[in-house]
Amino acid sequence: MRSRFVTKLGPLLLLLFVACAAWTQTSVDSHEASLASARLLLKNGDFKGAAAAFRQLNETRPSAEAYAGLVQSLLKQDEVKAADESSRAGLSAFPDSAITHAARGDVQFRRGLIPDAENEFDAALKIDPKSARAWLGQGRVDAALSRRAKAKAAVAKAHELDPDDGDALYEWAVRQPYPLNIEGLEKHLAEFHNDPETDRREREFKDFLNALAGRKVWVPARQVPRAEINLESLPMGPGMSPRGYGVRVRLNDRATVTLMLDTGASGVIITRKLAEKVGAHKLSEQALEGLGKSGVNAGYKAWVDKVVIGNLEFHDCFIHATPHEIAEVDGTIGGDVFSNYLVSVDFSRQKLRLEPLPPASDGAENSASGSFAQAYTFGHLLLVSTEAGKKASGLFIIDTGANINTITPELGKSVPDMHASNLTMSGASGQVSSAFFTNDATLVFAKTRKTGATMSTVDLHAISKDLGVEVSGQIGFNAMWGKKSMTINYRDGLVEFEGK
Repeated sequence: MRSRFVTKLGPLLLLLFVACAAWTQTSVDSHEASLASARLLLKNGDFKGAAAAFRQLNETRPSAEAYAGLVQSLLKQDEVKAADESSRAGLSAFPDSAITHAARGDVQFRRGLIPDAENEFDAALKIDPKSARAWLGQGRVDAALSRRAKAKAAVAKAHELDPDDGDALYEWAVRQPYPLNIEGLEKHLAEFHNDPETDRREREFKDFLNALAGRKVWVPARQVPRAEINLESLPMGPGMSPRGYGVRVRLNDRATVTLMLDTGASGVIITRKLAEKVGAHKLSEQALEGLGKSGVNAGYKAWVDKVVIGNLEFHDCFIHATPHEIAEVDGTIGGDVFSNYLVSVDFSRQKLRLEPLPPASDGAENSASGSFAQAYTFGHLLLVSTEAGKKASGLFIIDTGANINTITPELGKSVPDMHASNLTMSGASGQVSSAFFTNDATLVFAKTRKTGATMSTVDLHAISKDLGVEVSGQIGFNAMWGKKSMTINYRDGLVEFEGK
């Protein structure tokens, strides 16, 4: 009887096993199909739809991939707080997943917690050395720390591991020589979509690279090992302290003008009227963005044959032409124009000193030593870890073009002695109002301390979103005035302030 029972039950068990296996496979296939659908929404720029789809997946069948997709979708919308919460939840549910560590690293990077972000990317790569998102994140960290060779290699690795990752494709493309950079950007624009402003910036950048067509720019006419250039004081009013320093610049041998030395800007920016006067030839459309509520200013990149600054002479240069006056002078000149030198602003003698850079580190990691502090580099911008008062801290831009210091409204709530204000400031995008103000702030930054500093609140969200890292404020000229000097090593991302 026993053997007959087993014989009859065997086919039934086999059927149940086959049915269970088929259901499991169907469930897996359905989950993968849903993931693919959510990823397609992300690729097409429907970030809200993608976030909803990934969130639904995590409610029905949680997975590391769904959590990572949700975090990526939220960051694309710049919903940093929600992304932070989702990355925590994903890491808690899947602590041994490389992709959840990488997603957490992406959030930490956006929050300006770059060392924490690097720890997460390192953890992800220890779990899975072939994690494309971890390599991409590590490349961004390396770029911020001026490890350019490492950044290029890490981004290339990410793109190689996952050619369908749009972020990796973009970061890879912008690091390629002409015309590979154009081909990569065209592919990215055709296959991946972002918000309208981000897509516009990418199209403008591609058009600019196309207009340059691989030509060398800002070519020194002769080698000048060191130079000393006079700085002009730009007072806020009669008998008042300066709001910055100006540099005399000659353009195309047609006009000599005063440009504000502005470490918060890049290259040379002048008005359209001046650009036409000196015979600058338009290269491509390029909006100018910055502080202010007027939106982007329609401008363009233009070609200038010759730029002379002191005893420095450059040929084949590009400048930015804007329809509006900037800084109440003829324009601005970024400190990055002199990035092939060790750049020192001597506040006491009103001199710009350019010295040879120290020997390169031959691929070793850059690190601050002595009185130099490490800055995070984002294009031409240098961000330093800063404490405002005893409770507020974050990354602040070193900005000689800002006459006072700023802090975000959220962080400003933690600074004592802030009082209501109707102060109005000028930025590249028009006027901007400050709700709170103090003239007795204490700032600690770049191994130095400034007491009795003027500081106002200002919305820096647009800048943070554009850079992909939280900018908490600006160290303006007010905090530098009274120091003996400021020295910048753009190559290695190092800054030094000397004096009280």
